[in-house]
Amino acid sequence: MCSFVADMSKVAIEYYEKKFGNDATKAFVHLVREIGEIAFAMERNNAEHAKIEITESAALLFFLAQKYGFDLQSNMESLYAKKLEACRQNQTNE
Repeated sequence: MCSFVADMSKVAIEYYEKKFGNDATKAFVHLVREIGEIAFAMERNNAEHAKIEITESAALLFFLAQKYGFDLQSNMESLYAKKLEACRQNQTNE
């Protein structure tokens, strides 16, 4: 994981650890609310509000990944490398 992302996600994880402890359900409910706030910001063309809500959503995802014991950034890189390769193969075959 990029050190900047790792450092920032540690800050977010620590914050949400203090806020939610081991309650992944409460964290998930909060994430769903944040997603709704992104939609609201987009409807209002409020880019600054959307940026804040996207940031909070990403932070909650890092927190939930930590609760489930995996490195979100590494998993994303691995998963999307495979998906991108499949996409490239499909484009080559067209």
